[in-house]
Amino acid sequence: LGRSGLPVDEALSMGVHESQSLFWERHVGLSRAFWVYAGGKVRKALGVKADEEELYRATNVVKPSLIRVEADELTYPMHVILRFEIERKLLAGDMTVDEVPAVWKSRMNDLLGVEVPDDRRGCLQDVHWSGLAVGYFPTYLLGAMMAAQLEHHMRLDMPDLDAKIAAGDFTPVRKWLNGKVHEYGSEPKSMDELLERAVGEPLSPKYLIDYLTEKYTDIYKL
Repeated sequence: LGRSGLPVDEALSMGVHESQSLFWERHVGLSRAFWVYAGGKVRKALGVKADEEELYRATNVVKPSLIRVEADELTYPMHVILRFEIERKLLAGDMTVDEVPAVWKSRMNDLLGVEVPDDRRGCLQDVHWSGLAVGYFPTYLLGAMMAAQLEHHMRLDMPDLDAKIAAGDFTPVRKWLNGKVHEYGSEPKSMDELLERAVGEPLSPKYLIDYLTEKYTDIYKL
């Protein structure tokens, strides 16, 4: 992205926008390699005694939660699916606003096995609906899919990615994203078109499914 102030220098979509923050948050910051880099810094700053593997596992605990922004990356999609289901029914006229709290509580139990004690920690927890950002929630999941797809292809181009992250050398990661994603700005017509230019294929959920399956099968020895 440049600094012209023109629309072309903006993110293509909120899904693409989310993919970039989620890439750094999850595929770098929650990676095992990152804790090789950050472990000593955390022990020094916070006085904890955990080693790198313990820190990695501690930051990747899976536990169903009431609050979307506190959810781990494995259960997070369920929070998005819940909100999308409700939005779609509301817009189709298949649900009234008064029915939302009860549906929310029922589906949270179905999807995550969580009992919702009140609306504050239920359907009123997000700012999106009160701010009229209806339809935004799926962009988080679209962004997660794109981030996982980018990581897969980055590893093909950069086989020593983990070694670079472990050494704190993030510049090659940023430059790869600059060349594959950022330089196009909003010029492509869609996320699919951008990905076809960047990695030769449109968006696919396969990479997110594989990433989550492989990562948490390893962590929990499944």
